[in-house]
Amino acid sequence: MTAPRTPRATHVVAVGLMLFSMFFGAGNLIFPSMLGAEAGPDLIPAITGFVITGVLLPVVAVIAVAISGSGVLDLASRAGRVFGVVFSVVAYLSIGSLYAMPRAASTAYTLSVETTLDLHGEWPRLLFSLVFFGVSLALVLVPGTVADSLGKYLTPALLVLIAVLVVVGFTRLHDPAVASSAKYADSPLVTGVLEGYFTMDSVAALAFAIVVVTSFGARGVTDHRTVVRATAVSTLIAGACLLLVYVSLAVLGTKMPDKTSFSDGAELLSRASELTLGDAGAWVFAAVVLLACLTTAVGLITASASFFHELLPRLSYRAWCVVFTVTGLAVANLGLQRILAVSGPVIGFIYPVAITLILLTVFHMTVGTLRIPVTYRAAVTVAVLFSLLDLGRSLGGLVIGWIPLFADGLGWLVPTLVAGAVGYAVDRRRGLHDEALVGGDVEVKA
Repeated sequence: MTAPRTPRATHVVAVGLMLFSMFFGAGNLIFPSMLGAEAGPDLIPAITGFVITGVLLPVVAVIAVAISGSGVLDLASRAGRVFGVVFSVVAYLSIGSLYAMPRAASTAYTLSVETTLDLHGEWPRLLFSLVFFGVSLALVLVPGTVADSLGKYLTPALLVLIAVLVVVGFTRLHDPAVASSAKYADSPLVTGVLEGYFTMDSVAALAFAIVVVTSFGARGVTDHRTVVRATAVSTLIAGACLLLVYVSLAVLGTKMPDKTSFSDGAELLSRASELTLGDAGAWVFAAVVLLACLTTAVGLITASASFFHELLPRLSYRAWCVVFTVTGLAVANLGLQRILAVSGPVIGFIYPVAITLILLTVFHMTVGTLRIPVTYRAAVTVAVLFSLLDLGRSLGGLVIGWIPLFADGLGWLVPTLVAGAVGYAVDRRRGLHDEALVGGDVEVKA
């Protein structure tokens, strides 16, 4: 009997850097710097809260998917097969070609091309989008090489540019922290948690997990325990990079002069680049944004194509890559704002369900062989119901406005926890167990 094949350390690191770059889009670049500017002296509790939901939760999600030996479809199907298919398809489409991918292209154009080259209009945007999506497609056509493309080349370049911006900023900006804004003054930790929550990286984590596992599979690493260990190490590397970059950008935000004059983090970082690097600053900032958006788009195309090829294998992985690239290109140039108006609420709807599935999966791993189908169905059903009510603020406010955290967009959380607890009590009373083993581990089934 031959020993299971193990991945090289360099490949594990490359996959970790790949995962970091897929998470780190333009929004992730912008949020922490604005948090630092607004939190001021309350930076530590604010960034701690941000890291809990913006780093820890996505890291746990990727590792949980790897341990369970399944993907988003299998996780969601524990609450019902039909629900699993519908949720997975909606999730991949909404964070992929119908929302995040066109947004990445649009953001890259706005913050890099328009600001540095002063190009405006439909034709420059179309030309940029063609190049942006063309490069993205070229990088994803062979799934096993994505880790090399991102982890060995693009991500190091991105990290170097961020390091230049941050290090020079630390040495040249010395403005003292002012009082916290009203947003952070009362509960900086809770506000930070909410800011990290609204990065919505936990949904992306469920989608990106398949890319990580595929990267190891392409190198011949198929043993379940080995894949889990390698995935855990790579994910922790990605989490450490996110933590370091988030904290650095937040501290940079505290050092900016005239903190209250910036409308968002993009404006703040653009100004920071100019103050610290002069005329070259605009180009450095543009390059950071461009690389951040490009690596995220590559990750989303890869994840979406891998999922739909598994769901509908008659169409090849490469064909699905083309489908999602063309769709993203079309949406980015044909009414992105209208798509965002629709996709935004959809993302807001699926996010609580995604977090519920993550928490349930982690909890399920602690109960041994006990099967908990009622727990899954009860918690997910309530999460879906309250997410719908939460979306309809005018109606929802009348029905569930009294529930804790409703005003913060988390009205679903407490009812979902209660439903899960009741469901678990029922499952324990039923006492059904599953002793099936997968890869030497207990298979987690609902």
